[in-house]
Amino acid sequence: MKRFKTVIVLLCILALTAGSVAFILTDRKPLPEKREVLVEPVPEVNELRSYEGVDGVGGSKFYIQFPKSESFKTVSVSQFGATPDNPNNADALNDAFNFCKDNPGTHLLFDKGTYYVSGQLILDNIKDALIDGNGATILYDHGSSFFTLRHCECVKVCGLTYEWDWEKMPLSATARAVKVKGEKNTLDFIFDDPDFAREDMFYAVSQCDPDTDTYGAKGTYIESYDGQNPEVIKKLEKIGEDTIRVVHNGAWAHFGGNAYILRSTAYGGSLIDITEQCRDITLDGLKLYGGTGMGIIVGEKTSHFILRSIFIGPDPEKADIHYTSLDADAVHINDSDGCFLIENCDFSRQGDDDVNINSGIGLIRSVNGRTVTFEADGSMNVDPGDTVRFRNTRFDLMEFTAVAESCGYDEDGYRQVTFSDDLPKSIKKGCFLFNRDNTGGNYVIRNNYFHEHRARSLLLQTSDGLVENNVFYKMTHNAIKIIMDINGVWHEGTGADNIIVRNNRFIECSVIGTEIIEVGTHLLDKSNHSYAFTNIRIENNEFRDICGNLMVVNNVNNFVFKNNTVTLGNAFRNDVGKGRSYFLADCINVDISDNDYTDLSPTSLARIARSNSPIVWLRVNFGTVRGKDGAK
Repeated sequence: MKRFKTVIVLLCILALTAGSVAFILTDRKPLPEKREVLVEPVPEVNELRSYEGVDGVGGSKFYIQFPKSESFKTVSVSQFGATPDNPNNADALNDAFNFCKDNPGTHLLFDKGTYYVSGQLILDNIKDALIDGNGATILYDHGSSFFTLRHCECVKVCGLTYEWDWEKMPLSATARAVKVKGEKNTLDFIFDDPDFAREDMFYAVSQCDPDTDTYGAKGTYIESYDGQNPEVIKKLEKIGEDTIRVVHNGAWAHFGGNAYILRSTAYGGSLIDITEQCRDITLDGLKLYGGTGMGIIVGEKTSHFILRSIFIGPDPEKADIHYTSLDADAVHINDSDGCFLIENCDFSRQGDDDVNINSGIGLIRSVNGRTVTFEADGSMNVDPGDTVRFRNTRFDLMEFTAVAESCGYDEDGYRQVTFSDDLPKSIKKGCFLFNRDNTGGNYVIRNNYFHEHRARSLLLQTSDGLVENNVFYKMTHNAIKIIMDINGVWHEGTGADNIIVRNNRFIECSVIGTEIIEVGTHLLDKSNHSYAFTNIRIENNEFRDICGNLMVVNNVNNFVFKNNTVTLGNAFRNDVGKGRSYFLADCINVDISDNDYTDLSPTSLARIARSNSPIVWLRVNFGTVRGKDGAK
């Protein structure tokens, strides 16, 4: 077997040597043009504000302002009737926030304790305010946009803990599924905690690690969101203190013998919503212990914000019975105007992604004069006066821009925009449009810990991003996903340029066997033949204990994977694709070199990247062999 591998590798090296000639003789397609780097001016002096400069990718610089608390007047929330003894503090806290609106320069201080809130808290049109939790806890039961900031400027919220009221509605439970002998399509779910053995806990069922009761079973993936679908679940019956019997239509036939996390809800709104053109917002030292949907949503042209030292996970004192935190994304940033920093955070146990950064995109269905009808989800916002850009049917960026005059819907519920000027004939059905004012670019994600959750860690779908010094551990799906994703339900990503991922550690990532890093387009389940992504660099990272593929990359002009350390390890079983890299469609100017594969011999086939393009295959693997990793 070793002799066979040696022969194969020698043949590869011969092919690579020949490929080096092709590399020289073949005309290279040009690298993408560099865009202008954002360098903002230092903010003007303001007696109520300080500022922090953020050094972004490629020499970019932006500034985020925050309240200068030493200049503020301190006011206690108790002055408005908000106390731990109040059975519902919603009205009192909203009165306190309205006071901040009328009195810029307010330091609103909580006394220590637990404040029960049933209802929505709204911070509207507040400027220059410090909302200081002082270690207090808000116990809440409102499932949709609970804590909302809109039209706010230079506001900091710090020192608060948000805890879901599990007594009113448990968010999740763990259980083991056992097939019932002699009963067709019947499972008994035996709950680890009898208090959570309820018939309303089957909204979502996700296989988990039976040893840790965390999301992600090694090398396998069983999941269903059909718990509320009568076609799947025929009958639910509690047959014992800790047992719920499920009769299904056969779709769950393979569920038996595994451990699961069961959830009572998912995607039920958000805990914190920062929206409607907020600017200079800081969330610092917050603890988000649970919620029915997303943790933090940022959007609608909001820009210049900091998420710092935020903990998202189960309450550590209740982690033996609360196995999940949020039921959807930890942080979801869509249609923002960018310029943000996420640092020193700890995100885990949520039901979807850690951080999803995207700008909405529309797929044009028809053009009638100056009016375009398009398909998009609710995250894409176009208002009168906004400038819209277009991509053609090949997803190439078009030079033409148009200003929206009016916006609405057609009789079938599809979005419509009427523009102030006539449109060229090149804008037609199958083209794409997006809001130039909601680009979501210029961001830094550093020094965070992302771990043990149901989905992907980072979805990077906007430009000018720096991801550095983070730790990624044991997420279920991809650690890094750079995509354009249109599937009829959501429409995310307008293409991305200039992203650097460096000095991070990836440990036991993508435990179900998906690739650790994915780059590519998904247009109705097909890859779009374009270079939607440009100038992507992944360097000086450590990848350890790999389950499936290292990378799958499509649709990139100028992709660099360099100076990384890769250790396949023994945490997962060996597989033919373990640690492999695939460059499948529409990739040019690819450089993989100077990487260190610590536990692979020079003859290992796992070191050879695969591609469906002979030229890309030759160039990529020529770089691999000539680099230091090829000389081991």
